[in-house]
Amino acid sequence: MESSAEHYSLALLCAAVLTVTVVAVHYEALRLFSTLHPKRWSGHVNIGVLIVCIILVHCLEAMVFALGFWLCDHGLGLGGLTGSREITPVVYAYFALETYTTQSLGDIYPVGASRLIASIEPLVGLILIGWSTSFTYVMMRRDWHLEEKEAEERRPRR
Repeated sequence: MESSAEHYSLALLCAAVLTVTVVAVHYEALRLFSTLHPKRWSGHVNIGVLIVCIILVHCLEAMVFALGFWLCDHGLGLGGLTGSREITPVVYAYFALETYTTQSLGDIYPVGASRLIASIEPLVGLILIGWSTSFTYVMMRRDWHLEEKEAEERRPRR
C-alpha cells in the first residue's frame, strides 16, 4: 500500500492522540495509586500489589495502541499489520504489547503509514515504564520508611 503525505500526517495525529491518551491514563493511575495506602498490609505487600496494578495499567495502555492500530487499518486506511500469521484482534494486542515493551520480535510488522505509530509507541512505552519505575521507588521509600518509623515507636524507651 502506497502512503501519501496525508496518510502520514493522519498517522502522526493518531500517534499524538494515542500518546496523550495513554499518558493521561498513566498519570491518573499513578495519582490514584499514590492516594491508596492500606495500613493493614505491610510495605512489602503494598509494593507487590502496586507492581501488579502498574503492570495491568501498562497492559491497558498497550491495548489503547492496539485499538489505534486496528482503527488505522479498518477505519482510516493507513495500513495495518502483516506477518507470519493471520491478523486477528488478538494479533493487534500481541503486536501492541511487544511494541510497547520495545521487544518487537519481527514476526508481525506494520505496513503503510501505521509504521509511524509503531515507531512512536516504543518511545512512549519506555518513558511510561521509566515513570512507573521511579514511582515504585518513591512508594517503596515511603512504605518502608513508615514501617521503620512504626517499629521504632513500638520499641520500649529507656
